[in-house]
Amino acid sequence: MSFSINSTRGQTQIRTKALAFCAVSVTLVLFCLGSWSSAPSHAVYSRVFKRATQASEPAIWQPEAGIKWQIQLANAVEDIALGADVYDIDMFDNDAGKIADIHKTGAKVICYFSAGTYEDWRPDANKFSQSDFGSELPDWPGERWLNLRSTGIRSIMQTRLDLAKQKGCDGVDPDNIDAYGNENGLGLTEADSILYLNWLSSEAHSRGMSIGLKNGGDIISSVIEKMQWSVNEQCAQYDECDTYAVFTQVGKPVFHIEYVDEMDGGKADSSGDNDSNDSGDSGDESASGTSSSSSASTTNGISVSSASTSGASSAVSDETKSTGMKSTNDAASGNEQNSGADDDSDDDDDESDDGDDDDNDSDDQTTTHDKNTPGSGRKSRDCNIRRAPKLKARGVTVSQKTLACKAKSADRFSTVIKNMNLDAWVQYC
Repeated sequence: MSFSINSTRGQTQIRTKALAFCAVSVTLVLFCLGSWSSAPSHAVYSRVFKRATQASEPAIWQPEAGIKWQIQLANAVEDIALGADVYDIDMFDNDAGKIADIHKTGAKVICYFSAGTYEDWRPDANKFSQSDFGSELPDWPGERWLNLRSTGIRSIMQTRLDLAKQKGCDGVDPDNIDAYGNENGLGLTEADSILYLNWLSSEAHSRGMSIGLKNGGDIISSVIEKMQWSVNEQCAQYDECDTYAVFTQVGKPVFHIEYVDEMDGGKADSSGDNDSNDSGDSGDESASGTSSSSSASTTNGISVSSASTSGASSAVSDETKSTGMKSTNDAASGNEQNSGADDDSDDDDDESDDGDDDDNDSDDQTTTHDKNTPGSGRKSRDCNIRRAPKLKARGVTVSQKTLACKAKSADRFSTVIKNMNLDAWVQYC
């Protein structure tokens, strides 16, 4: 059947088709316009959202590799005139006022606490549950491994992080995260430490604080992306610095500690020559060298100033040369620091006898810190350095300083030489 174009029915049909065509055309045009404009709109939205998100997230401090630092975990910090860029201090022993004072010098503050062990002397000790305790740490009364998987432990650590934030800490130094390398009594593994440390990192970052890895060389590859630095003890002594150098390779610092009393006296130079203490140390040794408690109260007398550090290697005293690790003032004041002190004074001219005395001193120290020797639990030595016996050694031999400061792969490390009880005394490379 056909219709004439001039008929009413034919004209109606033409109009209907025309309207349908227009509708389809308009739809296609709108669709194309929408597709063309959606990409820029989405990009703008993404940029705005990203800015809003970044504005709400706290900035995380990332220190540079090689900066100068000081660590003092024995008592409250008193000497803040060292010219250090970073102070690693005990979170419980220092209040917000002390941290504010350090900030006034332009330095940053890392707050130390044990994240992997229970310590019965801490103010929050009553918050822990016996069910979360593992084995006792040998030779460290009042300290036990903690169950890193426990929600109760994590709740306590969140409270500690809140305290660190309230006090103004720029970052935190959670110790004893390497239970996997010890007889912990809880079956804790590397995987547990990795999960726990990554969780701690997220919690610290959410509060605007940085965080670092304490020792834990076995798990570096699994946590380094979330860590801002490494704190390492004795990598030079145990020839492990290459393990931690991956931090400096990506621009993150390794805060490196070598302990003067842990170094083998047999490695000392045959002449017995010592690097003297920095000028601030040697002058007041008779007053401050007898105990760490007195050293903490007279830190200006025993700690290294930035000005004196540069001349440390050249300021060598004759008496220090003859007595190995013992300072001249200790000898003058009659302090009985080591069992071989009298023999040293009698045999100053006999180098071989001095060498024997140094060995005896080393043996005495090894007995005192038997847990910290390679043969008595390699990883256990890293833990609980806060309650070590009060050490008196203030001298550093040339070979000891060379061992600490010239270690393979450690050229960009931030190295300090300390006593095991980590009081205010420090020597820099």
